Amino acid sequence: MGVVVQTLLFGFVGVATTFTRDGPTEGFGTVLTYAVCVSTIPVAWVMSGADFGMDWWSRRSPVNNWFVVYCEIGVTVVTATYADPLAAIQGSMLLALVGAYAAHFARPRVIWLHVVWSTVYVLVLGTLALSKNPTDSVSIVLRMAVAIMVINGAVTLLAAFSRAVLHSSRVHLSDAITDPLTGVLNRRGLEARAVGAREGSVHPALLLVDIDHFKAVNDYHGHSAGDVALRLTAMRLTMSAGRHATVSRLGGDEFVVLVPDPTPTLGEFAERLRRAVHDVADDIPITVSIGAALPQVNPHSTQAEFDRTLAAADEALYRAKRNGRNRVALARPPIEGVL
Repeated sequence: MGVVVQTLLFGFVGVATTFTRDGPTEGFGTVLTYAVCVSTIPVAWVMSGADFGMDWWSRRSPVNNWFVVYCEIGVTVVTATYADPLAAIQGSMLLALVGAYAAHFARPRVIWLHVVWSTVYVLVLGTLALSKNPTDSVSIVLRMAVAIMVINGAVTLLAAFSRAVLHSSRVHLSDAITDPLTGVLNRRGLEARAVGAREGSVHPALLLVDIDHFKAVNDYHGHSAGDVALRLTAMRLTMSAGRHATVSRLGGDEFVVLVPDPTPTLGEFAERLRRAVHDVADDIPITVSIGAALPQVNPHSTQAEFDRTLAAADEALYRAKRNGRNRVALARPPIEGVL
């Protein structure tokens, strides 16, 4: 909302300058100013639909980059029509607001474009002012310096602050969705990844992996050995599953693997994971039981789809453990119409 109001205020200020003696005096300049100011209305409407939280997080929205360019051109065009270059220098300090926006939402190259553009523009205005008032050079140079400091100081300070906050937020988010022992996602991260896949119209298969006799490893070899087993299992699952899969630790000795397209089949993919975890060279042998389930698609609820698929994989895992462990079991196909 604030960006929309600021955009409309840009237009209002531009119109107001046409009624001042320092504003545009020629007919073409006035028409040009009105055209730029009127354009703020549709631009404000477009910006009203922007997702600023996501835009700040990713810096990937082209809308924000083009908005910065639009504002740069708008402020430049309007102030360039001023009759007095000194008034134009003062008006150019509106570019500080553009820089503040760029510092938070635009890509670095756009920020640098803003710095170069605004600096060159103020220098051009200062040169025009000096040509008209050569006897007032000290005052004009001082105004130029202040304008450049205000415009570029704002973007520099805010960009540094925004980067620091963004980095801190990403670190905290990573900590919140990552299992500290194994380095893979935790349940919160797993559910977020599942939601993201569903929003991308991808319904991943789910494999529930359980370390066999993990309690005995802790009891007879100590918890440090158990931690090593967890880390090795996570590492081997990640390496074997491939870059398109998501490995997470559900809790205790259970891991979940989400895979959008298990190849060549789900059963063979699961068997590959099982073999990858077991290494005969390990001091303490690690084997796993795996329950694998194709997505239990629910068109109405992402959470329900995830829960149903997890439950199906859990039932398959139970059969794998009951049948002797260190094996793979596939979930039974869902009964049509049963949720």
